Amino acid sequence: MDIPEPERICLDLRTEYWDDARARAAFKTFISNIHGLDFSAWDEGGFWDPAYTPFSFFRGDTVVSSVCIYLLDVVINGEKTCLAQISGVGTLPGWRRRGLSRELTELGLARARNKHNGIFLFADADAVPYYGRCGFSPIDEFIETTQVTPVPNCGGLIKLDPGLPQDLEMIHEYAKRRTSVSDRFGVLNDKLLMFHVLYRLRDRIYRIPDLDCLVSYARTGDKLSVFDIVAENMPRFEKLYPYLASADDRIVEFHFSTDKLELLKPQRKPLTGNNPMIRGVFPVEAPVFPYSSRA
Repeated sequence: MDIPEPERICLDLRTEYWDDARARAAFKTFISNIHGLDFSAWDEGGFWDPAYTPFSFFRGDTVVSSVCIYLLDVVINGEKTCLAQISGVGTLPGWRRRGLSRELTELGLARARNKHNGIFLFADADAVPYYGRCGFSPIDEFIETTQVTPVPNCGGLIKLDPGLPQDLEMIHEYAKRRTSVSDRFGVLNDKLLMFHVLYRLRDRIYRIPDLDCLVSYARTGDKLSVFDIVAENMPRFEKLYPYLASADDRIVEFHFSTDKLELLKPQRKPLTGNNPMIRGVFPVEAPVFPYSSRA
């Protein structure tokens, strides 16, 4: 639905406003109201990423609708390139069903044209039909797994606490010098990784000094889920696993492509629930989206 002219006049379109503290605070309030997510830890930790570009309608000092285009540095098939991810999408209740999000999405993608080699997003289930009308198509997502025979745990694993300044600084140093977790499809944005460190992976980050790496994982019953490995030189799985091993382990699942781990015969299985969607041609077929690619 088109916005009536008097209401359009009262809206101010703004982008690239992170250096404006007042506007940035308004965006943080907006995200908290729409998504229930407080960006303060990411912001105050010094990890806010200017590559995370907002396209927002303001009314006065209030963000009423916004879309962010995140230009991600990635490795695909061994080559460095860039992908555009759409995230931070929303509109305040009183302004919905007026075409604001769609207008901002098209504007953001137009500004990002020729700066990336593919567009993707992760949609809430109820938003999939909307993105379909906007020209996006669903794409299957996979994870890789391997069966394991339990081995003795060799010790030497140190749990890190991002709430401690020295641990947070150490994690960021690893993030800045990391290599891609995969040559097939990996993400290199250190500040996006720090978002996951501060929120989704906060209690799941460990250091292995012997291998000079960080690993993020969780265990459920006989399943070990490895979310990310952060290293300048990726260890082989046979070297890594003894530091993570439990007598109950039967299967390990990886939330990234395992080509650098030199697994013998990894299996692939569909991953559901994230609803990834693409627009146009995407450079990875049947992708294993790296866990830390989600903005």
